[in-house]
Amino acid sequence: MRIGYLEDEQSQAELVKSWLAGEGFAVTHASTGRDFIHLLNDNPVDLLILDWQLPDMEGLDVLASIRGQLNSNVPVLFATQRDAEIDIVKALHAGADDYLIKPLRKAELLARLNALARRAGVTKEDSCLTLGPISLDSASQLVTVNGDLVKLTPKDYQLAYCMLKNVGKLLSRDYLLREVWGIDATLNTRTVDVHISRIRRSLNIGPEIGYCIKTVYQHGYRLEKLESLVPVDSQPIPS
Repeated sequence: MRIGYLEDEQSQAELVKSWLAGEGFAVTHASTGRDFIHLLNDNPVDLLILDWQLPDMEGLDVLASIRGQLNSNVPVLFATQRDAEIDIVKALHAGADDYLIKPLRKAELLARLNALARRAGVTKEDSCLTLGPISLDSASQLVTVNGDLVKLTPKDYQLAYCMLKNVGKLLSRDYLLREVWGIDATLNTRTVDVHISRIRRSLNIGPEIGYCIKTVYQHGYRLEKLESLVPVDSQPIPS
């Protein structure tokens, strides 16, 4: 499970990161709001822990940016010294899912994170991913659509698996290059665009299955659910 952690106090951050690492969580940490938002652009996460008082902005502003720009559904836990009822209410109304008052206690923090993960359906990585009629099996690397076997190249398979694992999350081209082609990949980001177009066609991703891969101008892609017919001016930007 991937956790984004925003905390400016170094000793507190190191302590909590050690707790999380001990449970097998992968942690993306930053000490300022702007750095944290920038990190999340290229590092999708499953849960967030936010401090309130930061050097450059308030945690509520970070939360507003996350809800508005990144992934509106990612669970958020506030961990802060602010213990007034009005602050707790304000954070929850702003979109936080839980609230802990410092000093933090290891067992309670981990229990609350696991509870948030259960409610959000976040689990340890499964060998099989399913999205509507699409099924990807990481053990055999077999892909089926409506039960029919579909042949993908190894890179197309890895890219499809990465997209299905991050439904609703905005993935930058740089992130996809690192995940699929390796951290030292020197390929042009246009490579990602070509492979995205191929998996759209191969997996028949579109209105027929209720999902689309939306192109986010100058950033990357997001695999998202089509709730209903959408107005023309809000259609995904063509790749």
